[in-house]
Amino acid sequence: MSNLSMMELIEIKTLLLQAKALEKTIDDILNRDVAEHSRYTSFKDMALVYNNLANRAKTVMKFGNFYLLNTDGMKSPGNTVWPDAKNILESVLMSTRFLIVSLESQIDFVSEEIENIGNFLKTKLRNVIFDIPTKEKDIQNAIENLFIGRGFNKGIDYDRETGKFNYSGREYIPDFIIPKLRMCIEVKLLKESSKKSKIIEEINADITAYLKNYESILFVVYDIGIIRDEVEISRDIENHDGIKLIIVKH
Repeated sequence: MSNLSMMELIEIKTLLLQAKALEKTIDDILNRDVAEHSRYTSFKDMALVYNNLANRAKTVMKFGNFYLLNTDGMKSPGNTVWPDAKNILESVLMSTRFLIVSLESQIDFVSEEIENIGNFLKTKLRNVIFDIPTKEKDIQNAIENLFIGRGFNKGIDYDRETGKFNYSGREYIPDFIIPKLRMCIEVKLLKESSKKSKIIEEINADITAYLKNYESILFVVYDIGIIRDEVEISRDIENHDGIKLIIVKH
């Protein structure tokens, strides 16, 4: 699992946006309709921006060495012929694209881990519930057993009913948290058709609150024959960034 904190993930996303902006800026410079002797004069500025991004990425990602450009050895634009300036800009562009790939791989890894947990519960949860559950705790116990069976260690890979916080005058305690993914899991048991709207309201309220403290939320809805259109419910809820909903039918 990823060891990145929520703040580190935010920094990586910020770096990714800035690196993509740098990539576009350099690409525009290389392709703009201006005389070549004056087109590439910002080469050193672009190299300095890239080095700053690479140094920040190295700090937050905690692995690898990102290539840095030797800006100290670069002459001023007035003392650099345009072919050399162009070559430097092209080097900055190539290095920036490598940096973007590295940053994206970190975000993709976290997203993949969250998707894996959701798919795992979607396919395995029903198999470990033999009787019709009467309360959400029955579902929570089954999920914890699955985590243990998968080799998760409580207090390290996951925790249960910890991380209490207050939001808008109400106390929230997530059913499960996956600390290394900055993710929480909320369980809902739907066994009465009259409760369907209430559960959707609860989920929407949970989204607002939990996203203040977690990067991602996984909702597990255990359905006792109430939901007919899973896609409609999932689409409306998963319209929020960082939200995944799975429906498990008994």
